[in-house]
Amino acid sequence: MPDKSAFSFPGQGKISRRDLLRRATAVGLSLGVAGVFLQGCSSGSLESSLNFANWASAETATRSNIDKALSVFETQNNVQVNNIGMPFDEVLSQLQSLVQAHITLDVMEMSGNVPYVLAGMEALTDLGPFVAQDWYEDAFRSSFAAGTYKEILYAVPFSITPHGFWYNKTLLSQAGLDPTRPPRTIDELNQAMTVLRAKLPDNVYPIGLDTSVTEYALIGFWPWIWSFGGEPMLDSGNGEVAINWADNGTVAAFQWLQDAVRKKWTPPNLAIKAERELMAEKTLVFKLDGPYLTGILGSINPEFSTSQQVNKTFAVTTTPLGPSISQPLTCADIHNLGIASSSTNKELAWKLIHFLTTSPAVITNFLIPEGGMLPRKSYNIKPQLYEKYYADPISRTFINDVIPTMRTPAFGPRYSTAALAVVTALQEISNGVAVKPRLLELTDQVKSIYA
Repeated sequence: MPDKSAFSFPGQGKISRRDLLRRATAVGLSLGVAGVFLQGCSSGSLESSLNFANWASAETATRSNIDKALSVFETQNNVQVNNIGMPFDEVLSQLQSLVQAHITLDVMEMSGNVPYVLAGMEALTDLGPFVAQDWYEDAFRSSFAAGTYKEILYAVPFSITPHGFWYNKTLLSQAGLDPTRPPRTIDELNQAMTVLRAKLPDNVYPIGLDTSVTEYALIGFWPWIWSFGGEPMLDSGNGEVAINWADNGTVAAFQWLQDAVRKKWTPPNLAIKAERELMAEKTLVFKLDGPYLTGILGSINPEFSTSQQVNKTFAVTTTPLGPSISQPLTCADIHNLGIASSSTNKELAWKLIHFLTTSPAVITNFLIPEGGMLPRKSYNIKPQLYEKYYADPISRTFINDVIPTMRTPAFGPRYSTAALAVVTALQEISNGVAVKPRLLELTDQVKSIYA
């Protein structure tokens, strides 16, 4: 067994765990979970090492599964994987700080806007030369677009996790609504929520809308903005973004949000974790969320400990259509993987990415239990591969209906800063601030960020 008190950062020599924590503290990080290091067990000397930054190792539900999978890679390749865990909501800030501290993270798990921020820092490798053509041909729509900045591929899909429109069939039936016909339009949704509010107990809410001041709240609200025809941030494809948070569709979406709080269709000041708890407690009818909600429901409420139990009570469809909108849309929010531009062993780093996206050890021990769709489309639908794990109605709806509606927002190096301004306005509007004046103010704020 290698010495567990020290490990190698490529190009930086041996760094002790104490020194890593000292350097992490110096850049303002809290990396207590970075003590979770997998060490290769071999009678011979290790050929190399890689640093893998991810949130899977920081979450109780997935930590042991990713550890098992990485142990297989270490054994097969006689390498050491320094498995660095960080909380999901701190991934961007911690990765930025480690990059700025010149600590190489060979492979990084990312989501949302993170690849674009790091690409803007020139911290990621162009993965185009590594990806075989057959993966492009076997990919879900927009899954590679979610990691492409200025026409360069910086991140490849790891787990496909867009938000679908979840609903509780039992609660719909209790209110006298047809559980086999969920709302297909915003008008139908509003009508259903009016009935639900009138017929269900006060502690049961028709819908959950995330109004927390977090970047992820905007991921959840993009589908509603688009459903109302809003286009507040349009990327020309070369990094230029047209900004107007006061267009008619966006104003309508924010007004709908404010009305939903006022009419008690949704609880005020709600965050997505609380939404999920309400859903598991059977006190929430509708919400947008990813396919992994199946497992989250079971982790909160034993009544939903199996996929069959979840499917008996819940179902999923696409985002309801707003006025003059012909196709549903959802945000291309996926988990993806990238390689640091500072990595001195990019071939080995890519080998780890290939392993993480194709190996049965990862797919069966981590990706399937996590709950997202597998990164190659065929893996989800071919009987000789993993179709049996995705044969339930909720999974099939995600694969056939929800994933094809994915759209990437105007991600970019300044998007995360702008997003915090947006969600601040989102929360203020949900609490009653006049919609149009606040969105005009927001437009000026976001334009100044991109100036």
